[in-house]
Amino acid sequence: MPTLSEVPRIVAGRYEIGQAVGAGSSGTVFVAVDLETGERCAIKIREARNGERPVRFIAEARDMQRLRHPRLVPVLDYGEDEERYWYTMPLYARGCLRDRVKRGGPLGPDKALDWIFQVLEGLHAVHEAGLVHRDVKPHNVLVSDDDHALLADFGLARHVHGGVDYRTRTDQSMGTPNYRAPEQATDAASVDARADIYGVGATLYFLVTAKRPGFLCMVDRDDPVMATVPEPLRDFILKCMALDPANRYPNARSCAVDVAALADHYASDAPVGAAWMKRLDAMSKQGWLDRIWSWMRG
Repeated sequence: MPTLSEVPRIVAGRYEIGQAVGAGSSGTVFVAVDLETGERCAIKIREARNGERPVRFIAEARDMQRLRHPRLVPVLDYGEDEERYWYTMPLYARGCLRDRVKRGGPLGPDKALDWIFQVLEGLHAVHEAGLVHRDVKPHNVLVSDDDHALLADFGLARHVHGGVDYRTRTDQSMGTPNYRAPEQATDAASVDARADIYGVGATLYFLVTAKRPGFLCMVDRDDPVMATVPEPLRDFILKCMALDPANRYPNARSCAVDVAALADHYASDAPVGAAWMKRLDAMSKQGWLDRIWSWMRG
């Protein structure tokens, strides 16, 4: 990560930069203070030297701002400051799902399914908007103070219908090896929603085992780690992580239906699946209304 001496103390005349908390190919995330409001936030900064225009970073900021969904991390503000592009987000002090498992060990099926369903609520909105996230993993699911999961980091998102100033090469590999779908490792340009479903299965694998899936995407019934997972949950993970995309769930909503059913199977109290599905559909409808209103306002 960059040291504090390598970034300005104040960005855009407004955001006072603090500690670096994450870094990736698309930029570095810092804790910051909004000097206008006094509130802490997170700011992602991308260096752009020699007149470079980081079109992926710009598209990421715009995608996250326009999607407007309770299960997606929102962009609060974005812009350009000399040779730096940036956007701000709420600061989620509880970290990500990876942090939660690293601190407390594997989750029980009920809690793991609750968070996975919330991830699918966000992914449903992503897929409905014509995007493929292409980097679904525990590191990119943040936890809010009220214990909700929010999908973050659209730096690798594919725009299925175009409309952006860049294209992924047909032979390009993208994503995190332990969590990306096999087809994404060889042809990231043509993957569809089923690649994200693979990431969902790999994330659930991690949540209930505290182990990363195999580097070469070889997760099957002979996997010794999978032997510790209860059978209904194991079957679901294996379907999500099928090597052939045709054998996975076709999209986030169809996957969510089975997660809701599994949640009822493991529920210690009253069933929750029907209420979850009703919430998913209500969020989807409201999300479309919010986006239409945003577009109308320009």
